[in-house]
Amino acid sequence: MFKIILGALLAAVAVFAWEALSWTVLGWHENGFRSFRDEEAVAEVIKANVTSGHGIYLLPAMEEAPQVATVEEKKAFEEKQVQAMENGPYVYAIIRPGSGEISMGTNMILSFARSFVCALLVAALLSQVALFYPARIAFVAAAGLFAGLTSDLPMWIWFENPARDTVVNIADHVIAWIIGGAVLGIFVGKDPVAER
Repeated sequence: MFKIILGALLAAVAVFAWEALSWTVLGWHENGFRSFRDEEAVAEVIKANVTSGHGIYLLPAMEEAPQVATVEEKKAFEEKQVQAMENGPYVYAIIRPGSGEISMGTNMILSFARSFVCALLVAALLSQVALFYPARIAFVAAAGLFAGLTSDLPMWIWFENPARDTVVNIADHVIAWIIGGAVLGIFVGKDPVAER
């Protein structure tokens, strides 16, 4: 158990260091970000039109037709929504309409804790298999790929996340956990033993 915890802790440090480098030095995440022509005007429109504070907002909203609507009214309502979706603009956004307290220190602590919990989970899985060291790295890298496919790919499929950003995010997970696997594989897992 000590080796699992130590390995997970050191792997979390390695993954956290990669993610910090990936987001602050490489710039491959930010290269996909876009800005509005007139941020102040857009900010005022957002503030004036949020309906329930901080949360995820969609435009068009894709709401249900009113319960009391007739069949024809429901059909017209749904057709209008389909047209709005096809014609755009389309927005999927996390909006905080007012001020908010941002703590880089708290965010870094939470990010490291997340890396540690993830490393512990992967270490628990890795401890159950007999693999040579390179295969242990591949095993953990596959966990990183799994994370990207389950968290980032649905955003491309359902919410039009740009393909470029989806590829970058998935690649980031894989690289992070190749690095994490290189550390974790030293402490966790066992070499296969041939039976006679």
